[in-house]
Amino acid sequence: MPEKTDIINIDPDEEKKPLQYRQPIFNHLGRVLDQDNLESVSYIPGSHIRLWYNNQPCAYAEHHHDAAEIIYIQQNVYPVRVGREHFDLRPGDILYIPPHMPHTLEGGSGVRFILLLDPSPFLLFSDFKASTSFTMGIRYLNETHEKQYYTLFRETYDQVIQLYFQANPMWELHIFSCMFDMFMKTSEIRLAASHSFDPSTGNASLVNYGKFSALLNYINDNYCENLTLEKAADYVGFSKYHFLRMFTEYTGLTFHEYLLRRRIQVSQSLLTTDKTITDIAFESGFNSITSFSRSFRQYTGMSPTEYRAKKDTYDNKGYSKSVIPSHSQEPLRQ
Repeated sequence: MPEKTDIINIDPDEEKKPLQYRQPIFNHLGRVLDQDNLESVSYIPGSHIRLWYNNQPCAYAEHHHDAAEIIYIQQNVYPVRVGREHFDLRPGDILYIPPHMPHTLEGGSGVRFILLLDPSPFLLFSDFKASTSFTMGIRYLNETHEKQYYTLFRETYDQVIQLYFQANPMWELHIFSCMFDMFMKTSEIRLAASHSFDPSTGNASLVNYGKFSALLNYINDNYCENLTLEKAADYVGFSKYHFLRMFTEYTGLTFHEYLLRRRIQVSQSLLTTDKTITDIAFESGFNSITSFSRSFRQYTGMSPTEYRAKKDTYDNKGYSKSVIPSHSQEPLRQ
């Protein structure tokens, strides 16, 4: 495992924050990053959540972590780079960054909330696994971009802010209840747009949902096998062409895009270990180093080696160490 090399001690200056947005339990001694810029997220003790009211102008150099990160802008423009993409986030904008996605918060005056969420409790439920296509990539949400989901995300985030900082009994359970409800409704919105999966259309749609839910769980657990389009179509009992249309309706991705993103997610986690790039490529389900490197760069904007070994990020880019804490992506090709 990569050794811990950098503890960035900071004074978040809680007293300068509005009283209602100070941490309910403050145990944060500074960000901890290893030599590969993997951050150990400091959740509230015994929980899976940390929410920051952030009004610091300094930048957060490129890093990644096991947590999903959701940024909600309150005041002023806030530039963020995620992989190859750059966003100038404006008040009201929400940006979802999936786990292990390298990102840079470029700093600036203003106010934003930054939610760090451990995704592991969600993955205990098979229905959520079957809906992970929504959370596999970057989601940029506002009044004009993915509006069908934006209102739901914004209202849920407002609830989470209130629940977190009030810190009433069972606050974490309430927050996860809100988040589960939000992800369930995003899936319902997508499925309702499809005649094949809309529950209101009758029993056939429920059968289709069950088949594709089982298929996605199978893909998520068996990504390293030689999973072909033909095998997947046979698994659910449809012709290849019928299957292609239905898979895209169900997930919002093509079969190959979904499979590749799943494999890249696995490889990102494995790159935090001391395994070789070659071993990681094959353990993630790629059949060659070339295809692995090409797909990984297309998804993250860097090679697997660059992702793992960015030891000089802070010194070379000149970002301050005194810090706290998609647009549509091109189809991936193997």
